[in-house]
Amino acid sequence: MGFLMGAFGKLQAGQRMRQIQYQLTGIQRKVRRAARDIQDREKMWKSRENQMNTQMTAQMNAYKNGVYAQLNIPQCGSWGNFQELAGMCGNKDFSSAMMLAQQTIQNMIMPFTQMSSMWKEQFEAERDADLQDLKDYEEDLQLEKDNLESQLKIAQADYEANKEMEKQGAQNIKPDYTGQG
Repeated sequence: MGFLMGAFGKLQAGQRMRQIQYQLTGIQRKVRRAARDIQDREKMWKSRENQMNTQMTAQMNAYKNGVYAQLNIPQCGSWGNFQELAGMCGNKDFSSAMMLAQQTIQNMIMPFTQMSSMWKEQFEAERDADLQDLKDYEEDLQLEKDNLESQLKIAQADYEANKEMEKQGAQNIKPDYTGQG
């Protein structure tokens, strides 16, 4: 009887293992596709971010050039020699030229820093909202995959137990030709 129960149990466990493996293959394919979709979407958002940073830099440079022109200050990246700057502004006082330069820099940077900060917060919120559905889907698939993997381990253990039961049952029904009983 143990032989038949073991053989039948082994057959059922093997069928369950194949069914779970089939489901697992489908889930793994969906997980890979979801991960690829997330990567593609993140690349798109990174590209958008780079474009916006380029636009913000261009706007800041245009604004900076406008401020320089308005103050009749020559454009130089690091303000060069402040004594030369003071002379160009008609002011021979080095500290006045320095204050003018610092004030101009603050006036240029403050609005763009605020705008950049607001833009980045909005951008992050939009990106997170856009990616959240995909990430949730990937997480659900991963949980389903983990569940199937644990079911597969249980089915494999059941298969091995039934295989051993079949083996033991086969030994019990084997005829004894030795005459010892």
